[in-house]
Amino acid sequence: MPELPEVQTVVTQLERKIVGKTIKSFWSDWKKRIFPSFAVFAKQVRGAIILGTRRFGKHIVIDLDDGYSVVAHLKMTGHFLVKDKGNRLSSAFTKDPVNGYIHHIFTFTDKTTLEFSDMRKFGWLRVMRTGEVETLPSIASLGIDALSPKLTQKHFQGLLSEKKKRPIGVVLLEQDLIAGIGNIYRSEALFLAGVLPTRRIETLTKKEWLKILPAIKKVLQRAVKLRGTSDGDFRDTDGLEGRFQRMLHVYGRTGKSCKKCDTIILRKKIGQRSVFYCPRCQK
Repeated sequence: MPELPEVQTVVTQLERKIVGKTIKSFWSDWKKRIFPSFAVFAKQVRGAIILGTRRFGKHIVIDLDDGYSVVAHLKMTGHFLVKDKGNRLSSAFTKDPVNGYIHHIFTFTDKTTLEFSDMRKFGWLRVMRTGEVETLPSIASLGIDALSPKLTQKHFQGLLSEKKKRPIGVVLLEQDLIAGIGNIYRSEALFLAGVLPTRRIETLTKKEWLKILPAIKKVLQRAVKLRGTSDGDFRDTDGLEGRFQRMLHVYGRTGKSCKKCDTIILRKKIGQRSVFYCPRCQK
């Protein structure tokens, strides 16, 4: 599932590519994931001008000039593609099969299209009043954003200390505490911090506390810069893979040698999710 860096990559690219464009029409062949209904959605977005884009956790918000916004969630395999006259026949769009599962298309008056490819078809789109976006239950329930400047060391420790009996690797995935961290980046951040994901929060030392939050922010910021991680289906709006997968130290590297100490990377399931770690570099 796309995490904060992948979603931020999409939001940043959409801001550059579609703001100011007017929606001519909307098409879908998977209407059960359009809310409140396909008919309402298509009618509301038709003729609207794109004002801007935002991100709430893993949600993408596209604000329109008619007082409404499109809220999108990529879920497991969804991604947006922007196609225009100049790139429509690019090899990324025509040869990469991941980009071929098109289920929703916004067509703009300049003939550019914003297309939603989603192999598993779990992603969804919703149109709602702009002023009500933050009341959407899946957004309202989110905790502080992982890259928010308001997430200070004091705030971070206060949030996690309420879960002191639980493993740090499980708590970092709780979106109602801190929004945007997923499986990939919790594994990488804890490796950078040198902390085992199975450690109970109450066992963390002062020195370890001071390493974890900076590691989270460093890993996420680096991943955003590299357009996210394509661990399977994620592609950016050009249909291209992100580049952070080249930088992974532990995630998805079970049985391979640690890049830092040559110890074999291990995989363990905690909280119903797999986590990856180096038993030597992490304590």
